[in-house]
Amino acid sequence: MHMQKQLAAVPAPVFHRSHVPPPPALGSREDAGATGPLSWQRGPVTPRIPDSEQSGTAPLHRFVAAPEPTAAALCWVAAHGGAGATSLAAALGGTDVGTRWPDQARGEAHRILIVARTHATGIQAASTVLDALRTGNHPAGLDLLAVVLVADAPGRLPMTLARRVRVLHSAVTVHRIPWIPSWRVGARTAHLPRQVVAVGQAVGLSRHDRREE
Repeated sequence: MHMQKQLAAVPAPVFHRSHVPPPPALGSREDAGATGPLSWQRGPVTPRIPDSEQSGTAPLHRFVAAPEPTAAALCWVAAHGGAGATSLAAALGGTDVGTRWPDQARGEAHRILIVARTHATGIQAASTVLDALRTGNHPAGLDLLAVVLVADAPGRLPMTLARRVRVLHSAVTVHRIPWIPSWRVGARTAHLPRQVVAVGQAVGLSRHDRREE
């Protein structure tokens, strides 16, 4: 109940549309299924996602979904611009759909990972997307795997932000990605941090399996 009150209080972000009409934006009413909001319930997902070294232990949430596709068929959903979804998709595979829901009519997967930065705006945006999922303001058949929080700066989080991350942990599995300097300038790293590798292994993406020493 405490989690729901905090998420519901967060205002919905504005997402920009291109000249080609995209699928409904995150949290819009028009993206809800014709049969009404889907249920939000705790329970294990198959395959179950083990937590990375810095991940929470809260159970995942399962939504009514189509038959399970291959493990690599998933989408990275950015909770806000600059979240890091593009870098994660480039490093691990999967589809970067930006700040919108996947469109299954376009062949995009229903299995999603929500990506956000660990600054205050990013954590708030992740909460907003989770609230849209909780209240049914999303296309039918989505399967939330986890939230991936990408560090917005080197070092430890301030206490106020760490508390907000713990709130997210209480509702969904959270993976933490450390600060990666090369990603800041758009470069790729030959050896991925173990936390990035762990996320890929958790969801069945294994494009790269090398770790930083």
